[in-house]
Amino acid sequence: MAIDLTGPSGFSMPMGASLYPPPPHHFHGAKLAWATYEADVEAVARMLPPGVKPDSNPPVCELWVCDYPSTTFGPYLEAYVHVRVEVDGVRYWYQPVIFTNREPALAAGREIWGYAKKLATMAWREEAEQIIFTIERPVGKRLVTFTLSRDRLARPDEVEALPILSLRYIPPSDPERGPAAAELVRLDVEGGLHQTPVLGDVLWAGRASVAFDSPSEVDPWHLFKPTRMLAGHVQTANFSLPLGKVVKDYLAEGLGDGKNV
Repeated sequence: MAIDLTGPSGFSMPMGASLYPPPPHHFHGAKLAWATYEADVEAVARMLPPGVKPDSNPPVCELWVCDYPSTTFGPYLEAYVHVRVEVDGVRYWYQPVIFTNREPALAAGREIWGYAKKLATMAWREEAEQIIFTIERPVGKRLVTFTLSRDRLARPDEVEALPILSLRYIPPSDPERGPAAAELVRLDVEGGLHQTPVLGDVLWAGRASVAFDSPSEVDPWHLFKPTRMLAGHVQTANFSLPLGKVVKDYLAEGLGDGKNV
């Protein structure tokens, strides 16, 4: 009997032996720390697709570092950059670059939502009063060092929650055809902060430092280096990632010839 492409043979490749199940994908007890800062508008613009513009000048960015102890994909680490943008009058956190260290998370993120994931070597550890997170790609090439102190309990309204936006781009498999997909995908994360009986939401504010230690033409995270730090936070959260919603289809708009996306 042949593979059934309508669902019974699986959700993801390889069909008949799926790497990951259909969303929602779940995360329990996730530790997420991030720095909010301003960056250089011309540098940031180099990594934004057509029609996606920063909603301010200088643009506001976030560097997130994550320790996921229990997920659909198993335990893993992740890091990504957000740029606060506007598309057709709606504001989002656009995600131009992501690193992970887990194969199923990489494949699911790229294939479903278009998350620009690559594998990297990362470490989350805590020394003295600080969290420290480092990224190398390849090993020995330090790209990012993030540190954060837990100085005080924070309120959820201190954090600007916006939908996540990503570019899902699938290149052509035939030289006579255009890309298989070129679209902006919106994701509304479902979930919330982990709560404790006495202190409530597990959300802290503190002093954050971000160093893009060395530039890389292969992984140009240095384009998002801070010009002014605004805030630092760390939280523990439980959440799920459902399927997204396409908010812009570049192929339908005639931009899918591979030259404009």
